[in-house]
Amino acid sequence: RSMIIPIMLGHTIAVHDGRKHVPVFVSENMVGHKLGEFAPTRTFRGHVKDDRKAKRR
Repeated sequence: RSMIIPIMLGHTIAVHDGRKHVPVFVSENMVGHKLGEFAPTRTFRGHVKDDRKAKRR
């Protein structure tokens, strides 16, 4: 469907991740993969730091 082919090398393509379009620059090692693999869909905000002193009380 959205397979990266050698003609696309060096181009920047806007890939939709569900919210916005993410610019993806196509390089040689991406050929044969799909465009969606390079547009992360989830944002990781990190784990919440435990406040152990507050838990004991």
